Amino acid sequence: MGRFYGVASITETIPSFFRQFLAATRHLMTMIKVAFLLVIELGVFPLMCGWWLDVCTIRMFEKSMAQRVQFFAISPLASSLVHWVLGIAYMLHISIFVSLLRGVLRQGVLYFLRDPADPNYNPFRDLIDDPVHKHARRVLLSVAVYGSLIVMLVFLPVKLAMRMTPSIFPLDISVSDPFTEIPADMLLFQICIPFAIEHFQLRATIKSLLHCWFTAVGWALGLTDFILPGLEDNDGQDIGNAEQGRQDRLQAAQLGGQNRAVAALAAADDQNRTTLTAGSSAEEEDSDEQSDAERYSFALRIVLLLVVAWMTLLIFNSALIIVPISLGRALFNAIPLLPITHGIKCNDLYAFVIGSYVIWMTLAGARYLIEQIRTKRATVLFSQLWKWCSVVLKSLALLSIWIFVIPVLIGLLFELLVIVPMRVPVDESPVFLLYQDWALGLIFLKIWTRLVMLDQVMPLVDESWRMKFERVREDGFSRLQCLWVLREIVFPIIMKLLTALCVPYVLARGVFPVLGYPLSVNSAVYRFAWLGCLSFSLLCFCAKRFHVWFTNLHNSIRDDHYLIGRRLHDYGEDFRREAK
Repeated sequence: MGRFYGVASITETIPSFFRQFLAATRHLMTMIKVAFLLVIELGVFPLMCGWWLDVCTIRMFEKSMAQRVQFFAISPLASSLVHWVLGIAYMLHISIFVSLLRGVLRQGVLYFLRDPADPNYNPFRDLIDDPVHKHARRVLLSVAVYGSLIVMLVFLPVKLAMRMTPSIFPLDISVSDPFTEIPADMLLFQICIPFAIEHFQLRATIKSLLHCWFTAVGWALGLTDFILPGLEDNDGQDIGNAEQGRQDRLQAAQLGGQNRAVAALAAADDQNRTTLTAGSSAEEEDSDEQSDAERYSFALRIVLLLVVAWMTLLIFNSALIIVPISLGRALFNAIPLLPITHGIKCNDLYAFVIGSYVIWMTLAGARYLIEQIRTKRATVLFSQLWKWCSVVLKSLALLSIWIFVIPVLIGLLFELLVIVPMRVPVDESPVFLLYQDWALGLIFLKIWTRLVMLDQVMPLVDESWRMKFERVREDGFSRLQCLWVLREIVFPIIMKLLTALCVPYVLARGVFPVLGYPLSVNSAVYRFAWLGCLSFSLLCFCAKRFHVWFTNLHNSIRDDHYLIGRRLHDYGEDFRREAK
């Protein structure tokens, strides 16, 4: 009987165990489905977009698909990573442009696109709840849409630009040795792009341009009330207010009994409306035909709007390729004439950034002048121009020292400390590339200033530097105190850097050769002089810190063992005097 009851209890637990197994299997399948969909949407789809972008722009760089396949065969991970980053960047640009369109167009125009700001939209919940075939249909639709957009907004503008100005093609975005030894892309995107986004107000400017374009094209096609917000809502509100006012007047006339003529007029108005409603049934056929014609006309105008938008983007993208690169090349070709560059190769990526900056600064200056001319008088404008010219000259003088002189010194010190002892043999003379030192120093200077503003506790950062930088930021360009900045910020940094550069050089070239050692020893001492001075400085700094720490420890132990108490002198005597 015991065995029978044991078998019966096991039999009773089988259904619950089976249900738990099914629930666990269901959760496991849901996790596998979500992981598979995330890999498809965030991995495979951006990779496909990146490859399609490469195929559509390969003629612009005078490359072939055989070279791309060879690169993939040699390094499949690097090739896939590059194309995935391109696809992600393209998808991000499309989403940003759609968000700008949502901010310009009236609500409901882009109803067929999912809004990430919608509180009811949860992509992770959709990944879990929606079936696989729905996700597959959505992915296929996205492939078709993004592929068509790449053809219309990338491939055709590239073809048009190559037909209009074939002399500037092919483009060269490869970096030349030894410029690849520094993180040039990091320098470009960490310094240039954040500065442009912060100071040039790209989002507001693009939204204003889109609003002007939609206003002009909507007025020409008669679609302003359908695509731009505000007009129809205001008209509807005015009509509703007028109707509410008429009803209020009618009710007041009926309740008061003093203005029956107004009530009669309102009743006559209602009777006329009833008559018109009854007579409108005879004109339904004509109105249906007229509504069909209006629908066809509306559809035609929408198609014309899309065609004009595509042509505008086609011309704009072609000009975006031609104009900045041509202007940037003209300006970039003057850089190798400087003595510190040693003939930098003209890179079209940097040329595009330089040309874009120049065009944007010109447009911003022209917009500021137009606003000043519209709002102020000529004398005030000239006084403002004179004031800002002086401010710009002072700022340029300080920025030239801060951006060029100090980074060169920092990069040269870093090269003497790290790169030369590690890479250059003792019997060879090092060659210094100042533009490479400048780029490295600029990155280190930005990291140090960011740490200062973050108030990090470091030996090179203290509270005084943070207070100085905050004062400069509060003053801004208009109230910049040049002498104070030079005395308190620029000169101390330059003096410390010059001391760190010159003292080891004097010791290695002037003092040590007097001792009479061979040339090989002198060369080795010169090679490691800066590293030795840095080690000696760190040793002195640590010794000073340990001395302070041991002194505090000794005083604390002495006070714990021998200090009995502290009493206030003359406290009792003063109390007795006050009592007397």
